[in-house]
Amino acid sequence: MFKSIVVAFDGSAHASKALEIGAGLASQIQIPLGIVYVIDRSHMSIPEEMRKMGEIEHLIEPSEKMVVNIENAPASMMSSLAQANADSQAAMFHYADFLVEQAAKGAKSAGVQQVDVKATLGDPAEEVVAFAKDREADLIICGNRGFGKLKSMVLGSISNKITQLAECSCLTVK
Repeated sequence: MFKSIVVAFDGSAHASKALEIGAGLASQIQIPLGIVYVIDRSHMSIPEEMRKMGEIEHLIEPSEKMVVNIENAPASMMSSLAQANADSQAAMFHYADFLVEQAAKGAKSAGVQQVDVKATLGDPAEEVVAFAKDREADLIICGNRGFGKLKSMVLGSISNKITQLAECSCLTVK
């Protein structure tokens, strides 16, 4: 049947259900389970309020994409922003590591013998598929958040993108 399963996990109720199903299958047929949490790189852009403040102070030019005028930016501000970015990223990884470790404990208590975890930064669908490919997984299980019809049409969904990119079978859990 299956030789290896990967679960995309973000701590949501749907992801928890995906983990429950993945751990149940992996335990039942005694195969390895991989659990991956992806910090979405697209969520790491500068907050809208800071962008507008930069425009007002003439540190950045108004645009859809932030263009920083380094010549006008005080060194102390640039240093503070760099430190804040580093602190923010470290906090996100700390949270992600905590979540996947808790998920691994749950999977092991469900009887899974081998559980591998990974927390990474990038495009969620691409990273999940890459993790599955590296592990030679033949099933990816993920939750479906349910954006709604309009938002899903415009933005698509991570679970749909995983299904499109993956070479193996995919199960989307509601």
